[in-house]
Amino acid sequence: MFCPAGYVTLTELWKDFFATYRVTLNRTAMESYGRSDFELADACGSPDDYCEDVFLSTLADLPVFAAKADGHVTHLETVLDEGRSNLFAKMSAFESFLVASDPKEAGLDGFWLRRLGSDHFEAWDVSTRTLDDWKLRFNGTDSDASKRPCFHTLPFAFERGRYLVPDEAPPWICDVIDEHYLPRMITAFGGCALCVEAKAANKWRERVLTASQLPRLDDQTEMKPSSIGRPNKTNAIKEAYQRLFPDGRNKTWKEVARLLEKETGLSLSVKTAQRANDELSHDKDKTQG
Repeated sequence: MFCPAGYVTLTELWKDFFATYRVTLNRTAMESYGRSDFELADACGSPDDYCEDVFLSTLADLPVFAAKADGHVTHLETVLDEGRSNLFAKMSAFESFLVASDPKEAGLDGFWLRRLGSDHFEAWDVSTRTLDDWKLRFNGTDSDASKRPCFHTLPFAFERGRYLVPDEAPPWICDVIDEHYLPRMITAFGGCALCVEAKAANKWRERVLTASQLPRLDDQTEMKPSSIGRPNKTNAIKEAYQRLFPDGRNKTWKEVARLLEKETGLSLSVKTAQRANDELSHDKDKTQG
C-alpha cells in the first residue's frame, strides 16, 4: 500500500501484529469461547476476527491519516461520539452472514465480500451452527493457526488487510446506525491508504510488539466489538424492544436501532434490530400455536 515518506501504513502494522500474536490470540479465543457462558451468536466471529479486534484496539490512541496516491495526507477522526461512530466498525458474524446470503449485498460472485472482507472471509450461520461446530472448525494445534486465515465478520468502511478506504461504499453501508459518518468518510477519502506517522509507528511497535501481555479484548474500552462471555445480546435486545414498542414498531428501523442502543448500551445495527423483531414475532406465533 502507498503512503508518503515519514508515514507507515496500517497494513504494515497489521502484518507485524498478526505474525507476532496470531497463535497466542487464537489460543486465547479458544479458551474464552469454550466457557460455559459463551453465546455463539454474540461472539465476535472467528479466532482471527478476535485477533483483528485486539489489533484495532491497540490503535485507539494513535493519530490515523488518510494518504492519497498523490502524497496528500489528511488526519482522520476515527472515533466520534464515545465510540458510536467508528471508522473500524464491523458487523457481527450473524449480520455478515445475512449480507453474504443476499446476492444484492454480496455482489456478483461475492465481489463485495472479497472487497471488504478479503479472500479470507467465510460466512458463518450462527443461527444454525453450534458451539461444537465452531470448536470442530477451529480447535486445532498451535501449528494449525499458521494455515489459511479465516474471518466471519465484514467491515463497513475499510478493506481488511489492505487498510484502504473503499472508493465506493458497500451495499450494507445502509445498516450502519450513524449514517452521517461512515458514508461521508468513504465519499471524502475513498481510495486512500490508512497510515500513521513513522515516529508513532515506532513507538507502537515498542509498546505493542514487545509487550509481555496484551490486555484481554473484553477489558478494552475504546473498541466495542461483540463481547465474550456476557449475557445473551439477542435476549437483551428483545427485552428492550418489548419495553420500547409494546404495541409494535412505530418508527423507522434506524430510529429503532438507535433507541435500542441507548436502552441496552450495546452496539448493534439495523439488521440486529430487525432480527430481534423477527424472533419476537416467531416466539409469539409459537405461543399462540
